[in-house]
Amino acid sequence: MAGGNQVDLVADKQVDELLRNVDAMRPFVRYRMRGRPNDVDVVLQSVRETVWHRCEAFDPSRGTPNAFVFGITRNVVRRELCKHFQELDELPEDLESSDTPDPLATLVRRFDAHRWMSLVADFVGASDWAVITEMALSDGDTERVAARHQLTTRGLRTIRDRVSLTAHTVRAALAAVDANLPLTGSVILHCVPERGGLREVAEMIGDDADAIAATLHIHSGSARARIATAKRLLGIARTVIQQEMAA
Repeated sequence: MAGGNQVDLVADKQVDELLRNVDAMRPFVRYRMRGRPNDVDVVLQSVRETVWHRCEAFDPSRGTPNAFVFGITRNVVRRELCKHFQELDELPEDLESSDTPDPLATLVRRFDAHRWMSLVADFVGASDWAVITEMALSDGDTERVAARHQLTTRGLRTIRDRVSLTAHTVRAALAAVDANLPLTGSVILHCVPERGGLREVAEMIGDDADAIAATLHIHSGSARARIATAKRLLGIARTVIQQEMAA
């Protein structure tokens, strides 16, 4: 009995933490719903209700409460905007000048950056992410980073490329969701970067390595490596889109 009560307390604390994070979404919602200030509280209430109903789907091992709530908020806002979308024939006269920095826009960019960076970190793993983070803070001193992590120059480049490709795929998948695109093979395919012929390989993913190697005029070993990378990126794109659509 006592054990059951303890589990309930943990669950209640988790729900409270998720709901507290809804209030932190207000600047983001205000920015996205600009021109419709009366709808901000309505949207936030919808976010609270969605978080309440989906709280059991939150997995602390896959991300923070803030990231979970932000994903839900993005989707609630997107659906609300789609319901009231009106095409404009011309720009409104009171449109703010882009020369003036918008603090809300800056905050939204930070929210977006936090979201995609959290996803990338989850996909590449703590070790690779630690290396990339240190590289970003070292002003390009790759030798020091390589020495600290006992990596060769080639190994460091491999990690950087892996994280870069993952980041491209994650951001493309999030953009597809924001654009309200359906979960189709074509949408997933276009999340894969063209760099290194990876998208072309992804299009031929059903062919064997020798056939792909012949088509791309590369060695079979290189073809197999690109096939593995393309499959990984396709899986990442599908996972991100499915998670965001379900939020």
